[in-house]
Amino acid sequence: MITIENLHKTYPTRFGEKEVLSDVNFELRKGEKLGILGRNGAGKSTLIRLISGAEFPTKGRVRADMSVSWPLAFGGAFQENLTGVDNVRFISRIYAQDFESNLAFVEEFSELGAYLREEVRTYSSGMRARLAFAISMITEFDCFLIDEISAVGDARFHDRCNYELFEKRNDRAMVIVSHDPSYISDHCDRFAILNDGRMTFYSDFDEAYGLFRNTMGLAQANAPEKREIPKSRKQLIEYTHTAAMRDELFQATVFEADIKGKAKEWERAEALYREALERQPYQRSYWVQVAHMAKEAGYIVRAESAYRTACALGEPLAEVEMFVEDLMQRQNLDPTDFPIQAYIAAAAFKQPPANPDIELLCDLCWGNARFSDDETCDAMRHVVCLDELLSKIIADPRFEAAHKDWLGHYVKGEAPTAPLPEPIDPQGAQASVSSRNLVSVLALSDRAGVQAAMATELDASDDRWALVQSWGGFGDWPQTVQALKQFKNEPAAVG
Repeated sequence: MITIENLHKTYPTRFGEKEVLSDVNFELRKGEKLGILGRNGAGKSTLIRLISGAEFPTKGRVRADMSVSWPLAFGGAFQENLTGVDNVRFISRIYAQDFESNLAFVEEFSELGAYLREEVRTYSSGMRARLAFAISMITEFDCFLIDEISAVGDARFHDRCNYELFEKRNDRAMVIVSHDPSYISDHCDRFAILNDGRMTFYSDFDEAYGLFRNTMGLAQANAPEKREIPKSRKQLIEYTHTAAMRDELFQATVFEADIKGKAKEWERAEALYREALERQPYQRSYWVQVAHMAKEAGYIVRAESAYRTACALGEPLAEVEMFVEDLMQRQNLDPTDFPIQAYIAAAAFKQPPANPDIELLCDLCWGNARFSDDETCDAMRHVVCLDELLSKIIADPRFEAAHKDWLGHYVKGEAPTAPLPEPIDPQGAQASVSSRNLVSVLALSDRAGVQAAMATELDASDDRWALVQSWGGFGDWPQTVQALKQFKNEPAAVG
């Protein structure tokens, strides 16, 4: 049994002492599986580290009468300057186990390939988690501590982890911490919420989850939405993560998608993730989930473009590189011919294109026309930056067809201007979908007019390209400006 008595944990900060855990008490018996829900920063991982002995409490104590694992998906115990192989050797010696058989298991299970012989300090967080999980499975414990392991790898790797833990070792005690309710619901028989440093225990998951939604603010559906206005693509990407956390419909949709993914309903799960991303399109971590689901369903090109999108929005390259390489090899392509483009902190027109950028710009320039899956993937392989992408979209005949009237004025040097509405309070803005798209376009172009766009009610007949141009959108994108000048060089092509 594990007994937690009057556990407190305080960290010093420059603002004074920060109490992360306060008077936590519980017992965990052999075979029990305790799931702990909590928002990011609630202290879940701290609690796991205290139970494992990786850290010591400020006050109180942890008593364990059974063997306890280190936190699965936690790589803090690794020797940074040793290779993965050497870490396996080190653990094998500590627990007096056969190194060769352990290494064979870790190589097969972790799927790290040649990286296993590289120093751990070069690993991504996902690679560390794979190694940590594989090494954890070579050592038998009475209690396993699981820290967000559901976020590691693709759906197939999740299944393998779940089989090793919850089927082969279903008689072991476990403490599972997560902000993923479905993972807790699937694998636990006791539940707790960690909030403001204190733990409250429940025997019924639905009751626990209902109160967890309250702590996350998800139950306040009728509360006025606090709307922040991004003024650049960088802010657009950063704001999306915050907005997604408080977007009730987004959270509910990805929760359902998670469930469908666990049930191996790959196509339905992908569709649900994409539905959520229509609300928060720059949320990079869920583009990874879209890619995983598309890959499992056999949609290779769609999966590749989703992985590339995640990287273009800031997902670490090492987290998806192995998946993209595998997908390209399946298409008989050399991955080195089409390197993945990572996010760069620069002016928007210099940044690599992502799926939501392509959708926005096609919608702006072509109306109802869109890139096909193949065109989207091809653009992300070959197009270096957003400026190049937009110039190619403008050069396409679909642009001329959609904006004949505007081009007629533009060629004559008399493109119409649109008045700017009075700025409004963004906290109370309830813009239409079209207006929200216009806001994203203006943020994408790093131009003014975002507040005005929030106040602009649009309908299907409005020429948003003309409106964005009248507000100076894309005026400093050199390749885009050059593409528009081609129409002035060839006035006969208009009208």
